[in-house]
Amino acid sequence: MEFTSSVIDLIRKRRSVRSYRNEKLAPETITIIEKILQSSSSGPFGNQVSFRLVEKSWARENAGVKLGTYGFITGAGYFIAGEVKPHDNCFEDYGFLLETVMLHLTDLNLGTCWLGGTFKRSDFAEVLGTDQDMVIPAITPVGFAADKKSIRESIIRWGAKSDNRKPWTELFFDNDFSTPLTEASAGKFQLPLEMLRLAPSASNKQPWRIVKTNGFFHFYLKRTPGYGKFDGMDLQKIDMGIAMAHFALSCDSQQLKGTWTKQNPGIPDRNAEYTISWQIVAG
Repeated sequence: MEFTSSVIDLIRKRRSVRSYRNEKLAPETITIIEKILQSSSSGPFGNQVSFRLVEKSWARENAGVKLGTYGFITGAGYFIAGEVKPHDNCFEDYGFLLETVMLHLTDLNLGTCWLGGTFKRSDFAEVLGTDQDMVIPAITPVGFAADKKSIRESIIRWGAKSDNRKPWTELFFDNDFSTPLTEASAGKFQLPLEMLRLAPSASNKQPWRIVKTNGFFHFYLKRTPGYGKFDGMDLQKIDMGIAMAHFALSCDSQQLKGTWTKQNPGIPDRNAEYTISWQIVAG
């Protein structure tokens, strides 16, 4: 589906919302959301994801499941959850697709919040009827943001330093990991890279590293030491998918053509795992 607002503006606008108004979504809004979910089903690596909008009251009345607040979410009447079959790069695809969904929801003036390690997967597996060979990597509440943040939400946001982002010199590199990429050297890709820099990540760890070479932007995952998986879900690979979404959607909005491809340049860095490359398409 197309965005009605600038993707650049939506990326800058979106914030994690943890406090929601107790307000039903209009039927026409639900219809739009369901269309968004149907259009977000296949990621750059080809993994298929099935998303569903779940109303909290429906889950209780029809599936006998009482969806919780999961530590710090208050007032949310709806959640979006998805399932994917465990496979190579399934977490990156999941992150890419759910972040795209969240930006569409921001376009509808609805609030969202990434939940990867603080929700009960068995609750949503029961509601979705998830098979044993599928996983639910992350979810998001969805609804109208409360007029005021709760004290707990403000403390969590402050503690996670949610508004802080690493500088360009720590994230983007030119030909190797020893030469930082300057904004001037990024040229017309400066804006997509800046939108990538603003991407959300689990505990705001920002584990992505990008190396620009002739005709390519190579995406690497630099894991945070001691930051493991949650319930078998690789949150930092999900983060990589989120970063990929910000970059690709921003490139598209600026008419910068490119394609995802596996072109490992073999740039040495024992702390960084190669993920994928964006190949620039002339035109």
